[in-house]
Amino acid sequence: MSGLRMSRTKALAVTGALAVTGTFVAAGVAAHATSVSNHRAAVADAAAVSTLKTPDASSQSALDAAAADLLAQRAAAPDAANRSADRPALPTAAAPTADAAAAKAAADKAAADKAAADKAATDKAAADKAAADKAAADAAAKAAADKAAADKAAADKAAAAKAAADAAAAKAKAAAAVPVYANNLDGWIKQAVVILKANGNSVSYNAIYQAAMHESAGNPNAVNGWDSNAAAGHPSIGLLQVIGPTFNAYSLPGHKNIYNPVDNIIAGARYAAVRYGSLDNVVAARCGGSCWVGY
Repeated sequence: MSGLRMSRTKALAVTGALAVTGTFVAAGVAAHATSVSNHRAAVADAAAVSTLKTPDASSQSALDAAAADLLAQRAAAPDAANRSADRPALPTAAAPTADAAAAKAAADKAAADKAAADKAATDKAAADKAAADKAAADAAAKAAADKAAADKAAADKAAAAKAAADAAAAKAKAAAAVPVYANNLDGWIKQAVVILKANGNSVSYNAIYQAAMHESAGNPNAVNGWDSNAAAGHPSIGLLQVIGPTFNAYSLPGHKNIYNPVDNIIAGARYAAVRYGSLDNVVAARCGGSCWVGY
């Protein structure tokens, strides 16, 4: 019974303290009930206050002590009184949640991956452009080289064709400049006159004709085997009946065949020019140019 009375006494003391303090405790309890989202904690606090409001309070000091003790308990656990037992603590700026950190790390990685992909795409585009530019430059250089080679080949071919045409023209001109002589006494005499004149020996057609007719009757293969020259071992040969040593001494380069009528005329005329001044002088001195006496 004494224990029960002490409890009632204590409750009356607390109730008296609440009456003395007035709205202080009531306002504190109301504010606490408003801030707490967990309804069960608010119900518990109201029950505690009702217990303290028994009519057996004995003294003001006991009431004040009980009120102070209650306030100290609430101040010691403000975080527990201001949140639901079922809700986790709110994150602070200094300590972000694991989910927020993971989200930030994922966002940072996505941004880094995008930057790397953008750089790779830019680098590839630049490399592709450089490769395309090089390929175009190489193709242009090859085309220029091919064109230069083709132009040179065409120029060389044109030059060769022109050289061939020039050579043919020169040959034709030379052939036209050299007359074609008949292969007879008339042709032989005419050709010999031209060659002799080109080498500084002028002789008339008539002098050669007279000498040829009287010496060999116009036969380039005639050989005299009965005169003194023949007896000495040097028979007279050919159109103008020239002995071997005389022919060798007075023939011209390129005209070394004693049986060739042109070569024979050249050697005989040149011998007469040295010994008698000219073949014409031989004919004129013998019979006024109308006959022939052997020389």
